[in-house]
Amino acid sequence: MFYKLLGLAFSTYVATKLNIKTPSQNLAQSFFDHVFKDKVSEPAIGSVVSCDLAAGQGDHTGIYIGKHRIVHLNGDGLIEVVSPAQFINRLGGFNTAMSIYVSCNNGVSVGSRLAAERAISMIGSRRNYGFLMDNCHQFTAGCLTGDFENSCNFFNFLKDEARESIGCTEWRIWDTDSLS
Repeated sequence: MFYKLLGLAFSTYVATKLNIKTPSQNLAQSFFDHVFKDKVSEPAIGSVVSCDLAAGQGDHTGIYIGKHRIVHLNGDGLIEVVSPAQFINRLGGFNTAMSIYVSCNNGVSVGSRLAAERAISMIGSRRNYGFLMDNCHQFTAGCLTGDFENSCNFFNFLKDEARESIGCTEWRIWDTDSLS
């Protein structure tokens, strides 16, 4: 038992030093955001959208193209259009997602029509998907920049690209409750 607690303390310490939240911290943060965080009624065309996949240990991203549709790269390498419900229920619902986060600036969703056009042009295409390489973040960054062979394979890199490309300074919850 002592070694288990020591391991948990060590992993929490390392996660803190690397600015990574532990799974329990992420679940609590996700719940807090879902209930209390300011929301946007709908993303702007070309907004970057994201959801949690594994208690903060992985995120999924895509591009909002309007009319409650999101273009994303799925785990089979197919670029497809999905609804918000399909987007958030990745992995057959075996994920920790409660909300869809939207790229925003000063409380208003931000996006790029050109990013949406690039995403739409890729629907039906396939990529050689890999969890670490050629993943959804690289696809989403490609929609922002036009360079689908970019190096944005991690969500933090994509956040930096969203800041530079569309002026994203914050992430707010999409009020998907209003869709039903």
